[in-house]
Order: sequence, then structure tokens, then C-alpha cells
Amino acid sequence: MLPAVLPLFPLSQVALFPHTFLPLHIFEPRYRQLVKDVLISHQHFVLVLAKEPVTTDPADRPSLHMVGSLARIVRAEPIQDGRWNLLVQGMGICRLTEETHSEESYRQARIELLSFDHSKVLADEVRQKLLADLQRYAKKHDMELPMSELLDLPLEDEARVCTLAMALEFDPVEKQFLLESQDLPTMVDRLSQLLAFDLGGRGTNEGMIH
Repeated sequence: MLPAVLPLFPLSQVALFPHTFLPLHIFEPRYRQLVKDVLISHQHFVLVLAKEPVTTDPADRPSLHMVGSLARIVRAEPIQDGRWNLLVQGMGICRLTEETHSEESYRQARIELLSFDHSKVLADEVRQKLLADLQRYAKKHDMELPMSELLDLPLEDEARVCTLAMALEFDPVEKQFLLESQDLPTMVDRLSQLLAFDLGGRGTNEGMIH
């Protein structure tokens, strides 16, 4: 069982989705300590998108989005000078309910895991429209082969859509918009909105992302 309070790993450009994997290079002393601490206990931390640039100054405490990803360390390779190469897996979505104070150099927060309604599935026509939009997106960005390889992966719909959300080059706030979806049809609808904005020339999305 995970503790109610987990370490935070803020990033300014990256969102982690369930079912996906992310390599991380850990070099800052505070996050080296974070890795050492979680490896001897529960192997989990929260990867959360920062609203402001993240620096290496421990005194900087950028504002954070309140919804982040529960990340599990699946591989940890120690390298020289105490640095680490990690591979983490997205295990679910969580909300930061209260940032706590501790003697550790890294930030920590009390969290609650958010439920994802797995009972809602994609209608065939929605799946086909998404596929057509993805093919148009791939053609526009000259990435037909990578898109074809991604779509050919033997994944269920939920894992496939999360992998797409992770792989496509949307802005961080747009990925946060996807991450905060509560079920698969909502995530696909939001993904379709982002694809439509891109294919339509990326007009303002202020009315779309909250």
C-alpha cells in the first residue's frame, strides 16, 4: 500500500500518462535523494507538470498543476557521481490535496488517486474518425511511418490513446488537458479537439483548455 504522502518530481515540459513509460536522467542532489528514498520503500513518486519554468535552484518552488501522474520506477541504473538513469511507468492519475512540509530537500504532497471510468468504451465511429484524423496529422507533419508503427502496436484502446497522448508533440498544457480526462471517450474527444486545432492551423485554444 502506498503512503498518503508521496515525493513530487516537477517538470515543465513533460506529462506522463497511464500505461506509458518515460526515461529520466536524475542529476540534481535533491532528486538523487528522492530516488534513493523511494527505492528502499515503495518505488513511487508523483510526476507533476509545473506552471512555471523549473530550475535547479532548490529555493525555487514553481506553481504546480494539481493533477499529476503516479510514477513507478521499473528500472534504476546508478551512474557516476550519484546520478541515476530511470525508467518509470505511469500507473494512474492523482490529485495533490495538500503540499506537506518535511526535512527533505524535495517537495512532497498528500495525494488522492483519481478514478478512471474503464466501463466507458469507444464507439466504432469515434475510433474510425480518430484514426482518420491521426492519419491526416501524420501526413501534415511527415510522420506517416512512425504513426503507422505506433498504431500497429498490439494495445487495447485505452493504452493506445494514452500512448498517442504521450507521443504526439502537443504543448505541455495541452497534454495536461488530456491527462485530466476521467474516461476514455473524454480523452479521445479532447485528443480530437487538439488534432482539429492543429489541422486547422492551431487557432487559439483558450476556449478549449481550462
